[in-house]
Amino acid sequence: MENTLIGAASRPNLIREAAGAQQRELSRWLVPIGGGVLAAFLIVIGTPHVAWYMRLFLAVVAFLYIGGQSAAYLWASNSDQG
Repeated sequence: MENTLIGAASRPNLIREAAGAQQRELSRWLVPIGGGVLAAFLIVIGTPHVAWYMRLFLAVVAFLYIGGQSAAYLWASNSDQG
């Protein structure tokens, strides 16, 4: 009887912890995406004399590089590995 009560009492806590972990996991990825978008935006703003297709190419490269570096750092962190 005690095991049932303990198991029933801990179930909402497990759900709350899982929801909190999922929210933290999603919010972690805002930094790489935001950094990549900011880098791309600064490239476009900082190069008004360059043709639009070259600015677009540079913005995509900046987004992938900055976002990729941050994402690789987060992916390799200890909290993601278990």
